[in-house]
Amino acid sequence: MNDRMEREINRTIDLLQASMPRRRPGTALSVLIKTAKDEIDPRLLLALFLISVPAGLGFTKLTSPMITVFCISPLPMLILFHRYVLHSNPAMRELEETFPFSYSEMLVGRAVLISAYMVFVFLALAVLLSNFTGENFVRLALCGAIPNTYLCIALLVLSAFIRDQDGLSLAAVVVWAGIIYCASALPFDRFLLILPTWAYVTILIAGVVLYGLCVRKIRKRRGYCENN
Repeated sequence: MNDRMEREINRTIDLLQASMPRRRPGTALSVLIKTAKDEIDPRLLLALFLISVPAGLGFTKLTSPMITVFCISPLPMLILFHRYVLHSNPAMRELEETFPFSYSEMLVGRAVLISAYMVFVFLALAVLLSNFTGENFVRLALCGAIPNTYLCIALLVLSAFIRDQDGLSLAAVVVWAGIIYCASALPFDRFLLILPTWAYVTILIAGVVLYGLCVRKIRKRRGYCENN
């Protein structure tokens, strides 16, 4: 009787496992981005953009255009990371066991989509500030891209490898506020102005390469729970 019950239990377990969604090995990045896009509210993206534009114009009355794009452009990215990555991490980990994608894949999909939106924001700010102030568009765009890229790398890595993330959003905001204060209080604008364009390009290329390596490494992790 016990053997029969054990066989029935094993048979039931096998049937349940067969009916559960399977993770897709090596899921295409386009699929991960499409899945993330369906979860992000476009109204929030529009609101962040509409807030960033007047904030950028208002900030230019207090400081230089280079400082403005350097400080303002990361704000939408930080908010989106908090809302759709850090704030959603517990739910993402719970879904990992039944969802066709691993936690790491969901994290990468959301991070890449946020990064694409980040590019749109700092390019729009660069165009706007260039038209209003006459500052060189390329240098403005590069100046906005660098802090966004490295902050995104830091948040992506910390989200993937740190278990306790309760204070991570607050820490990111504190760091961003510290950057704004230092950039405004110190003669940082002079440094940004005298820094040659090739140096901006070099720093950005290094950041993009590092970002790509981080995305590749995180995608290979087959799950949060299995690696912690």
